[in-house]
Amino acid sequence: MAGWLSGVRILSFTTGVAGPNAGRVLAQCGAEVIKIESRRGGVDSFRFFTSDDDLDAAPRFIESNANVLSAQLNLKHPTGVRLLKELAARSDVVMDNFRADVLPRMGLGPDDLRAVRDDLIVLKMPGLGCDGPKSRWGTWGSTLTAVSGMTYLWNHPDQPRPIGSQGVYPDYLTGGFAPAVVIAALLHRQRTGRGVFLDMAQVEATAYMLGVSFLEALVNGHEPQPKGNDWPYAAPHNVYPCAGEDRWCAIAVETDAQWRRLCEVLGQPALADDPRYATLSLRRQHRAELDALVAEWTRERDPNATMHALQQAGVPCGVVATGEDLFNDPHLRARDYVTGIDHPTLGHMPLAAVPMHLGAGALDAPRSAAILGAHNEYVYCDVLGYDREQLAAWQQEGIVE
Repeated sequence: MAGWLSGVRILSFTTGVAGPNAGRVLAQCGAEVIKIESRRGGVDSFRFFTSDDDLDAAPRFIESNANVLSAQLNLKHPTGVRLLKELAARSDVVMDNFRADVLPRMGLGPDDLRAVRDDLIVLKMPGLGCDGPKSRWGTWGSTLTAVSGMTYLWNHPDQPRPIGSQGVYPDYLTGGFAPAVVIAALLHRQRTGRGVFLDMAQVEATAYMLGVSFLEALVNGHEPQPKGNDWPYAAPHNVYPCAGEDRWCAIAVETDAQWRRLCEVLGQPALADDPRYATLSLRRQHRAELDALVAEWTRERDPNATMHALQQAGVPCGVVATGEDLFNDPHLRARDYVTGIDHPTLGHMPLAAVPMHLGAGALDAPRSAAILGAHNEYVYCDVLGYDREQLAAWQQEGIVE
């Protein structure tokens, strides 16, 4: 492996998005990431996101686990726990995004693991952290968005209930933070010779992104309210319908000069001198009628043509991009952001690249997620040194399954 983390071995007990995405990034940075699963309980939930019963053909699992090795181990069996500790002694990092108490109940808590290697780095990514009265709660990304306060704020001000986004934003956020935390811990160990235990609560990572809103509530005693597409420092400021099915563009007019240029592009230069819209404050008082005026113009125009016309005039505007837009975007293509892997049954599968440019050879090329248990022989025979007959016996007993 040519990546910067070549020589680093990571054991990954992960499911869904947050942990697997972190594993993929670290694997493409050159680390040997071994994902531990078991058909006896402990298969990544995203393996079931498939149209048939093939656990190796779920596109979302494949995307999140590119370049990661796969080994099976039944941790409900005492021999499985012993083998895991032997693997931990030969690894640099152990990470999981299960509930905080899942591995500790099996005798594989941070202290148990670091007892077999004192400079081991242990990263846990539970939804609500490893201690506190809610630490044993099970969570998903959408529930963490709600618990963090983001769902409430991610709304229009007149929305009768907190719908917000149902996406798993905290998962992707944690999956981005975690590799940086692991690399920092490796650097710390390199300088000090000491391992660390990292407790990374996904809800805290999400709430961190709302810092200004928390300050508003704590310092000013003002409860933050949903703003929708509004912004107190611009008008017009909204998302406007364009020609085509569900096509939109975002426009933000922050200055009087931008307002004048917008009026010219709209073909209504006289509006710039209308006393109702002379200042930002006045435009904000009349933003509903301004939104209707702008929408009447954008509704008949292609979103990309609208964006280019307004940007050329010096008015901030951007297309609300669809997945197809991103896939075909010439800028992203030029930066090799759209990549792909070849899967043994699904064929070529396009996917987004790891969003880092670290120089030539720093990132390994993406490879398809491994078939479940594909690296059992490598892990138990090459890494741990057992013979193939012993491996076969463990497979027969359901220990490696």
